[in-house]
Amino acid sequence: MPSMEPRQILRPVRSFWILLSFVCAFTLNFVPWDNRHLTFQPEFVLLLLLYWCIHLPGRVSIGSAFFCGIIMDIADANVFGQHALAYVLACFLALQLRRRMLMHSLWQQSVHVFGILFLAQLCMVLTRLLGGAQFIGLGYFVAALTGALLWPALSHMMQVPQRLPTKARYESGHAS
Repeated sequence: MPSMEPRQILRPVRSFWILLSFVCAFTLNFVPWDNRHLTFQPEFVLLLLLYWCIHLPGRVSIGSAFFCGIIMDIADANVFGQHALAYVLACFLALQLRRRMLMHSLWQQSVHVFGILFLAQLCMVLTRLLGGAQFIGLGYFVAALTGALLWPALSHMMQVPQRLPTKARYESGHAS
């Protein structure tokens, strides 16, 4: 089952919407979470990068992933390049799988997203371990599951400004 209605017309994405979505994602990443809930916090910036790489690869791609990763490294005071490497790897995988993912429903896409998020987190853990840090524990990977579960909601939310109003769909003859 495709992720969108076959006759659904989407408006072009405005640059302002892309920028605003990244501001919101960075804000969500920087919100201080309670230690009990920190394990479940997904990488909102990475989720958004995956969304835009899959749906708009001409405007958000590996360069954007590197830039966002560097910002996250600076903000989190982590090993410089840790997030950048993981984000670039994740976006590369998303770009490779994008055609396959777009043919599936949102829940089926979530399985791909889980795998990509898991590999990105594994990349970050390995980078930390190479730097001499201690292993965080397997609970760190729960965030990949949380991100995958949020994928359908994120996809619907990101397409809201692009959808034509119902009245316009009926007037243009594209009603389902």
